[in-house]
Amino acid sequence: MSKKSTGIFQKLSYGIGSIADTGSYSIVSTFLLFFLIDVVYLNAWLASLVYMIAYGIWNAINDPIVGVLSDRTHTRWGRRKPWIMIGAPLSLLFYILMWGPPTKISNTEIFIFMLLVVIGYEFAYSMAAVTWFAVFPEIWITVEERSEIVIYRQVFAVFGGALAVGLFPVIQVHLSEILEEKIGWTLAGAILGTIFTICFLISLLGIKERKEYSLDQQMPLLISIKTTFKNKTLLTYMIIDLMTWSMFGWMSAMSPFFVTHSLGLGLDVVALIMLPNMITTILFFAPWRKIYIRFGCKKTLALSCILQAGVYLMVFTIKDIIGLVLWGFFMGMCTAGILVAREVMMGDVVDEDELKTGIRREGSYFGFMIMVEKMSLVVIGLFTAILLSVFIGYDPQLPDPPYMDIALRIGMVIMIGIFTIILLMFLNFYPLSKEKVAEMQEQLEIIHEKKKEQLMKNTNTNL
Repeated sequence: MSKKSTGIFQKLSYGIGSIADTGSYSIVSTFLLFFLIDVVYLNAWLASLVYMIAYGIWNAINDPIVGVLSDRTHTRWGRRKPWIMIGAPLSLLFYILMWGPPTKISNTEIFIFMLLVVIGYEFAYSMAAVTWFAVFPEIWITVEERSEIVIYRQVFAVFGGALAVGLFPVIQVHLSEILEEKIGWTLAGAILGTIFTICFLISLLGIKERKEYSLDQQMPLLISIKTTFKNKTLLTYMIIDLMTWSMFGWMSAMSPFFVTHSLGLGLDVVALIMLPNMITTILFFAPWRKIYIRFGCKKTLALSCILQAGVYLMVFTIKDIIGLVLWGFFMGMCTAGILVAREVMMGDVVDEDELKTGIRREGSYFGFMIMVEKMSLVVIGLFTAILLSVFIGYDPQLPDPPYMDIALRIGMVIMIGIFTIILLMFLNFYPLSKEKVAEMQEQLEIIHEKKKEQLMKNTNTNL
């Protein structure tokens, strides 16, 4: 099989979808808790409960089902495209509502409103994101090409993150000054949400599904979910994946509180953490890709996570903007390695399943993986509530407790340490080594050629 099976236009078009995926996730993970607690004045525990129900319980049902149903979808446009066509515009509607809740009502009523809106948004977003992710290992097969696509995706993801943490707060602050604060948040959400929707739709130009996979006889819905959930490799990877998303999410969620309450700076200064992070992330993708190709996923991911935990200790020394910029710069060097290793590992897990079952089920697997991505928001929401309400006793309508600064710094570092330790423990049990992945690719090449031959026979017979 050729290692250059697709053109640069297709790769870049598909990669643009990362602007939507990372951008929308980054805004939610960075600003939504802050918005609910500090702007809407929703109780921290109720805000955390929105996360736990919508991103935990609901997504545990929603994401896998969307993935399995997309596997079983057969249309003239393919299995995945119709879901993106519908899900992307629908998610925009709920995204605007998310940043514009009614405020002249009780805390309980705000909680109910936000819960229903986030649930609706997550369903629409999953329709687009799960199926967009699912075509990645279907279209690109080899380690070299997948790692190349991951870099394209992650470069666009950095642009999405830049829009989230750079443009979003600037728009919000500017509009809040000329209108009013809550309208500023709503309009900023509408502007960025529109950009993300357009990017998802542009990515359709790069999605060319393999017709030979339409020959696969998919499992019944419940059997497919059960088979997927019994895969030990997937379960191990899900914990690893959860920890990486929790690392990134914890940094994002704590940054607004750290910048405004520990350093006494404006919300728009959050960009000075994230933008240097994103620049160095782009610069270090290529070096980490070389490390990945030479040493494999396990060593690459372990090294980058250990380095990140060390860099995180800089939190104790940051006193001004210069410290924030340097912290973001060094964090980006580590982020690049984590992203390259984690993203390619997703495709390896799907490949192993095809060898076991004989069926290509990207949708089923990426449904679970997107569920894990959202579960990180549950983790972040829970520990944010514990840190702010239990350990600090923070009330946004009262002066900050005198120990809030040091408590924020300690909490930020401790949680990253816990996430790193858990990741390394499960990474030790992850079975797909560099050698195992190379062996699987050889076996899959034979299987895919047979599927192509069968598709040609079927086509000739119909003619």
